Amino acid sequence: MLPGVFGVLPADAQAQMVAAGRVGRWARGGLLFHPEDPAETLHLLTRGTVRLYRLGSGAREVTLDVHGAGALLGASTLLHNERYGVYAEAMDDTETLMIGQETLSRLTRTYPPVGVALTEQVTRQTRGVQERLAGLVFLEVSQRLALALLNLAEREGPWPEGGTLALRERVSHQDLAHVVGSTRETITKLLGDFRTRGLLDLGYRRIILTDRTGLQQATREPLR
Repeated sequence: MLPGVFGVLPADAQAQMVAAGRVGRWARGGLLFHPEDPAETLHLLTRGTVRLYRLGSGAREVTLDVHGAGALLGASTLLHNERYGVYAEAMDDTETLMIGQETLSRLTRTYPPVGVALTEQVTRQTRGVQERLAGLVFLEVSQRLALALLNLAEREGPWPEGGTLALRERVSHQDLAHVVGSTRETITKLLGDFRTRGLLDLGYRRIILTDRTGLQQATREPLR
């Protein structure tokens, strides 16, 4: 079964999507595409996490968004004669279903629900970008970090009642810095503050969330 909104498509439509595409795999740090690459292939992220970024002044990497399973990468493919315009970097072992532009056009004509699902997912991601931009403007870094940790927790499934939740994904301090739009040094300090307050525990590239209510409170009020 395909992830996200594509998982609710009729079984025959999902089978046609899988048959029409090919599987691409990247290790952590691999680039799925570059800004100047022609946007000829749409990627449906089926496993892993991918960061989209551009290079700013002084070759500084500016993270635009971070996506998990179910996301569409390279939506410029839905247009013609476009380029990707961004770097797409695998943050861990990543797998996508790759569908070429002509194949995608034929698929949406044959199975209209596929086109509807594509539109829904692009809309969701556009809203996500808007919320991320609003967070960068209106939320403190500690609030954005708490929100990012809760979002990662959602991928793990139900939170044990009154218990702790260990993030299975290998998440470095730099990864979190990319997600929340901050620096590794700031994230390291804040994670230490969170641990002192009993919100989480830390291991080597391992984060154990210990207080869901406290993290939710931290999204509403910055640390003092």
